[in-house]
Amino acid sequence: MDRVRRTQWATVAVMLAVLVFSGPLVGVVDLTPETRGAAALGDGTANATVAGDPGADLVIDEGRFGTNVSYLRIPPATVDLAAVEGRSRLLYHVAVPGLGFERSVTHTVSGDDERVTLRMDPRAFPRERIRNDSYRATITISVQSFEATRRIYRENASVPVHR
Repeated sequence: MDRVRRTQWATVAVMLAVLVFSGPLVGVVDLTPETRGAAALGDGTANATVAGDPGADLVIDEGRFGTNVSYLRIPPATVDLAAVEGRSRLLYHVAVPGLGFERSVTHTVSGDDERVTLRMDPRAFPRERIRNDSYRATITISVQSFEATRRIYRENASVPVHR
């Protein structure tokens, strides 16, 4: 019993020490995670053009194997880059307000990039939530930096529901 009690007190002591040393008053240890998104973004620019039409293949179709879900299938967006300077990023954003869906993916642009493909995983919805034969979607692709956000592609698309 005495051994268990010592282990409990040691655990409490370690937790208190970590809280004190990482707190705002002492601040010896920084336990905050590294933020990649904002840290990777800087001043910069890139000439970018979208290859193809990412909104053309947006579709909602049935899940397989009796899953009782429907999937919003989001096609990849391919972007051709030139004259890359500094640290900017590409932002691919898809919104389907009728389903309360919004998703973004980013890619930090480097001078080596000539063509970038931005991908999103399908999104599952319970089958009973899909009530319409089609939904409106907005697709945007932008080049972002601390200096500015420049939209290079915007489309309002109709998302058909395949049953």
